[in-house]
Amino acid sequence: MQWNDRVYGPVRIDDPEILDLIEGPTFQRLKGIRQAGPSAIAFPFKNVSRFEHCVGVFLLLRSLGAGRKEQVAGLVHDISHTAFSHAVDFLVTSEEQDHHETLKPLLLRRPDVVAALDRMGFAPEDFFDDSRYPLLERPLPWLCADRLDYFLRDGAACQAVRRDDVARILGAVAVVDSTIVFTDPAVARLAVRLFAVMNRDWWASGVEAYIYNEFAEALREAFRQGAITEDDLLTEDDKVLAKLDAAGLPAVDAILARIRRFDPACAEGYAPRISPKQRRIDPPVQVGSTFRLLSELD
Repeated sequence: MQWNDRVYGPVRIDDPEILDLIEGPTFQRLKGIRQAGPSAIAFPFKNVSRFEHCVGVFLLLRSLGAGRKEQVAGLVHDISHTAFSHAVDFLVTSEEQDHHETLKPLLLRRPDVVAALDRMGFAPEDFFDDSRYPLLERPLPWLCADRLDYFLRDGAACQAVRRDDVARILGAVAVVDSTIVFTDPAVARLAVRLFAVMNRDWWASGVEAYIYNEFAEALREAFRQGAITEDDLLTEDDKVLAKLDAAGLPAVDAILARIRRFDPACAEGYAPRISPKQRRIDPPVQVGSTFRLLSELD
């Protein structure tokens, strides 16, 4: 498996057991799930898939010297995302907006995944809780492989993070005491600034709040009318969108039309039912043989 990754450049995966997991139908489903959710309907350039991100997290963990089990944890960490990614979090509300985590045991127990994990000597329950893997997952505002990859990948897609920014950030990443750190405070400040831009202009913007809340209303009406079921959300974006279009529900059609022909004026003064999750980072910076948070240095 070889390709030119938008973040890491030319990459190759030769491990047959890893490829067996990637090539199974459960993992392949992630190719049809866009990381940007319904926002990708309005902005087609936001074409990062959950497949691309999961493989990217695996590659980052591999480059950081993570153990094999943590690399696999990175590969499957988003395997349970529903169609349109976090759109479901605007239907099933939670403070962390991570409903997909509750579905992880279901997806990890699918036969193709169980068989692939078993060949590596692992079991599904090894990967139910990402917090067991400190390079993969840390709470905000810390760095972790998941956060670093989606930041750089989304940033590149939205042209908010330039190619030389990506190279500079990745070139200053290291591991100290099982913690991802920056080796250069100036690069840490660059990452903080660009991460804040992504949060302000994309992930938690008024535009995103409008699109996600309106799309959630479309899903809610489609569920109410029986046009889609919960099982549909375990398929892919385009399959769900096709069912919504085919349903011929006026309220749903009107919402989808507004998203497809999105006018930023729609978001002005909009009062969202649910606000997108706010994100910021305060990255650890290496100081000798240990580290301190950037805010402590500044």
